[in-house]
Amino acid sequence: MRFFKFSLLALTLVFFVAFHMPQKKGLLAGKKVSLLVAEYDDNAASNNMQHLVNYHFLDGAMVSKETVISLPTKKAGVTGNYVRFDLGKNRIYRNRYVITGIGNVIDIKTKKLLVFERGDFVAFRGDSIVFRTNDIFKGKYFSVLDLRTEKFGNVENPNYNPIQRPDIEVDETAKPFSISAYYVTGKQDILVKDAGYGEAQPLLGDDVKRKFPIFWLDNASFLYANFSKNQQSASIYKVNINHTIEKLGEITEIPATAQSTFFEISSDDGIVYSCGKGRFSVDLKKKTVTKLLFQPIGNSFFIESDENPKYGRTIMYEIDVAGKKWCRLDNAKTVSGYAAVQSEIVMGEDRYPQGVAIWNTTTKKWITLDITNLSDIVGWVEE
Repeated sequence: MRFFKFSLLALTLVFFVAFHMPQKKGLLAGKKVSLLVAEYDDNAASNNMQHLVNYHFLDGAMVSKETVISLPTKKAGVTGNYVRFDLGKNRIYRNRYVITGIGNVIDIKTKKLLVFERGDFVAFRGDSIVFRTNDIFKGKYFSVLDLRTEKFGNVENPNYNPIQRPDIEVDETAKPFSISAYYVTGKQDILVKDAGYGEAQPLLGDDVKRKFPIFWLDNASFLYANFSKNQQSASIYKVNINHTIEKLGEITEIPATAQSTFFEISSDDGIVYSCGKGRFSVDLKKKTVTKLLFQPIGNSFFIESDENPKYGRTIMYEIDVAGKKWCRLDNAKTVSGYAAVQSEIVMGEDRYPQGVAIWNTTTKKWITLDITNLSDIVGWVEE
């Protein structure tokens, strides 16, 4: 009898505790995140200023915003670009450091510009960030930012190579182009004699060149796109520095576009090639190049690869439709529970940015940050 009373009391206690415990409101309960957005100043045409702004969110709602730092795109005494968020791919390291597509580094915690010199991002190495410069006047060299000391400098050792692979350069002086490997010993090795005609698209900015995208798979092999002379088709090749060449697939009927082609790693660690025809999955094992209907953008979010002329793109969360938006695919950013896309109005062939549209898994509704002078969606930070 005592055992029965004790069991009944214990069961009652369990139900009481369970009933009175605070219930979580979805995946985001109590979770703080922020979205870094680069915005042009209202008078950017005259003062060349831009602002890095942090929008803070809690439980799916925006609760505050702050300007992290304001920087000019051009500066007296500096040739070309000074700091730019709208050229190339922005990265965030350790929820703290923003690395722009041209190699600037900003510490959002101390609100300081650590690097204004331009260089190609190479790798994160613990407390260091490595860059590489290939300048017609300055030559080729590596630079390293030490995050502990905030010191940035060029590597003096001419044999220093943190990526342990040769330099790859495209010779565009004759057509079709050729691809060569250059070693620290000074040796030149022609890997591809006929590499096509490159992508005849506009250059983006003063010092960003994407006419011939090359994508390293490891220290011995890379992918490149071999464009036909009329620019309407491109073949994807895998090249090994031992002179092994494999054709993986061909893309035909490529329309003209103002956006340059590029390779990238998707959020599910696949290889994606983007061009005027759309986005394609490159499968190295199957040796195929396949059109993607939906592009994974991380954290169980997906965006329709091709724009639909009626509604733009479908945005999915897991297997559910979050919404349909006219938006860019290349700068969509996610974190657990949130997705942010650059919302646009499309009128014929003209596109007008309308700010940043954000969806979350708690309210399952869209909110829009009314940013009329949007430069780029930099990315999310977990607080």
